[in-house]
Amino acid sequence: MGSNMDKPSIDRNKALQRMAELLRSGAVMLDQTCPICGLPLFKLRSGEIICPVHGSIRVVSTESEAISATTEAVLDELEKHVAYKVSELIREVSAGELELSDKYDDILKLLDIIEKIRRIKGLSRPSSSAEGKK
Repeated sequence: MGSNMDKPSIDRNKALQRMAELLRSGAVMLDQTCPICGLPLFKLRSGEIICPVHGSIRVVSTESEAISATTEAVLDELEKHVAYKVSELIREVSAGELELSDKYDDILKLLDIIEKIRRIKGLSRPSSSAEGKK
């Protein structure tokens, strides 16, 4: 029965305070809500659309845009986790818990995954050089 603002990850008072700050600064409350927390989105004077909790939000209007945004978010999250694993292995090597030679292949495989993620992300975004050739 609770609203989205009852979720434990969202501090209701901070969210309300941030919403009030946004309105006082001239932001306009939109009829759209954040896909993450369900709070109203705000349009800043600069034109940027933000959530009072999550910050900048990419608003989509078609199923294709939603799929693209979701895919990009998944790839970003995957890249973050793989990079974290690389840094974890490097910390273990630096601390003397592991030998670099024992984890060298694992680190290279993880770096290869990051490279592939970035390549995929690059293919899914129009490049500025491609736009200039039109």
